[in-house]
Amino acid sequence: MKRVRKVRGAKPSTLALIVAGAVAVALTFGLFVVDYAGERLIERRQHLVVETARDYFVAFAHQEGLPAMARALDHRARNENGAFAYAVFDNDGARMGGANLLNATDLPEPGYATRRIAGADYEILLQPMAVGGTLVIYENLADRRAFHQAILAAVGAALLFSLVIVAGAALLLGRLLVRRAEGIALAAETIAGGDLSARAPIAGVGDVFDDLADAVNAMLVRIEELMTGMRTVTDSLSHDLRSPLTRLRGALNRAQDQGLAESERLALIGEAQAQCEEVLATFGALLDIARAESGLSRDLMAPLDLAELVRDLGDLFEPVIEDADQSLTIEAPAGPIPLVGHELILRQALGNLLHNAARYAGPGASVTLALRSTDQGGAELIVADSGPGVPAADRGRVLERFVRLDESRATTGSGLGLAIAAACAKLHGGQLRLEDNRPGLRVVLSLPPTS
Repeated sequence: MKRVRKVRGAKPSTLALIVAGAVAVALTFGLFVVDYAGERLIERRQHLVVETARDYFVAFAHQEGLPAMARALDHRARNENGAFAYAVFDNDGARMGGANLLNATDLPEPGYATRRIAGADYEILLQPMAVGGTLVIYENLADRRAFHQAILAAVGAALLFSLVIVAGAALLLGRLLVRRAEGIALAAETIAGGDLSARAPIAGVGDVFDDLADAVNAMLVRIEELMTGMRTVTDSLSHDLRSPLTRLRGALNRAQDQGLAESERLALIGEAQAQCEEVLATFGALLDIARAESGLSRDLMAPLDLAELVRDLGDLFEPVIEDADQSLTIEAPAGPIPLVGHELILRQALGNLLHNAARYAGPGASVTLALRSTDQGGAELIVADSGPGVPAADRGRVLERFVRLDESRATTGSGLGLAIAAACAKLHGGQLRLEDNRPGLRVVLSLPPTS
């Protein structure tokens, strides 16, 4: 047997690295988005705080005047040490009160601006007031940046934790996928190595790999059936055709004898023709079985009336049954029983069953050809006789090709009659059953309803 090599696929760790790499890129991009969006959000929030304070102090200046506002800002500068500082300048540029961070000459244009003061970065809002003077609001950016860094660190830690979880899940999933795929691939490799009994493993979880394994196993069963059938046909042909071919060659060799009388020569030629007919009939039957089992004959299926078919076969085989000193009873409904089927193979299958009854049931036996509808909408074709029957232990074996219960092969026939009937049932999606007729054999060709 061919040595089966180990199936190699991508390592689960490689799959995990690929997935983790893709996730890392996505997380890095997400971190960049969070960084940018977070900075804009914090900036907007701080501007809202600054502008609210601006509106408050401008309103205070309108109501209380600039001197009162200057005293309030001085008090605030002495007692508070937060991220924000405030100052007010008069129209001449002199600082009236508040934080002493910039001189009037160093102040930016009205609006927002950034300056570095005493080693720290500040964002400054310069707001001229209608009552005179200028309000200056300073924001130390250190607190804003620390808050931004804290958010970024928290999000980064969460993303890193997610990356670890995804990488672990990818590793486990990759190992599972590779193991499941390797099981199916290994079964295919084993089959290719000649072991037709190998099957793809099924975990029983109902996932896509189980569906794939089911499909592969069904295919392998079919392949094994075909291969086994081919071996059976080959072995049986070599055994069953050897005798007629040997007799054919012997008859032709004797017919070449120059001293042989003409009548004897013609008799030998007739014998050779009979052996040829037997060989051709065997090959024809095997071809019919092969076409039926492979499904090629489905192309010739057409609507037909089973009741009419049964009545025609009964009329055709009634003389055959009478010649065997037997009686034939036909049971068919008066109305039509429609079916989409292969009429030629159905006729051949029923004809073989009737031939078997005439051949093996014995003189005086009664033979019945019946058609019955089933509760499910299908039909049953039945050939029953009152002969010796077939032992229960042999009913499965006689459906095989070239099987005859008479081991001496004293009777004529190729042993393909029941095999053709079984192939006919398979072609139509039905089954062939051998039952005890008490006494005799009852063969039931069960056909499902036409879809």
